[in-house]
Amino acid sequence: MARTKTRVNESDTYDPYTSRGPAAAPAKSTHPANEISDKDRKVLFFINRKNYLEAQAAQKAANARMKQVGKVIKADLGEYGLDQIKTYEKAQTPEGQAKLKAKQEAERQAMAFAGVPINTQLDIFTDRAPLDERAYRDGEEAGLRGDSLSNPYNEASAEGQEYARGWHDGQGALFAGIKKKEEEASGDELIQGGDEDGDPFEETKAA
Repeated sequence: MARTKTRVNESDTYDPYTSRGPAAAPAKSTHPANEISDKDRKVLFFINRKNYLEAQAAQKAANARMKQVGKVIKADLGEYGLDQIKTYEKAQTPEGQAKLKAKQEAERQAMAFAGVPINTQLDIFTDRAPLDERAYRDGEEAGLRGDSLSNPYNEASAEGQEYARGWHDGQGALFAGIKKKEEEASGDELIQGGDEDGDPFEETKAA
């Protein structure tokens, strides 16, 4: 004789707003929508509504933050500053470097077709600088990125010492730059706050 499975309804004791932590993803539904009661469906509706609104708010905040970062990049680095950052990130992998080289060659060819005087194709990606200079430059770049000091060279070698020197210089320049921007931002806030003729809530009201 076949055993009958009993479906347990836990909707009366289930708290749809119990916190699952900031990093928890919404649980995936384990049953088709047409196999649940209207009561359970109503609970699931409000659970999913809450998750959707939270995700929507986070997306709006992230988009607003990205626009603000983009404006600062343009002000600091110029019109093509964001393109430079994207190119730098793409160049961190062999695949990205290959795409960049192919794109640059295609652009060089297009400029030649347009009659723009350019040099003939050369392997401009070949680094001919002495090893100690490259080590310093790599260390400085790591320091500017905010990486921890992880010397890829023998620390007792000339290259290892140059890498460490570059890293410290990069770190110093990074922190000095951050401090300068913070001071400039603080000064701008003081200037704006000292304008007695303006309404400090004008922007809020307009929104």
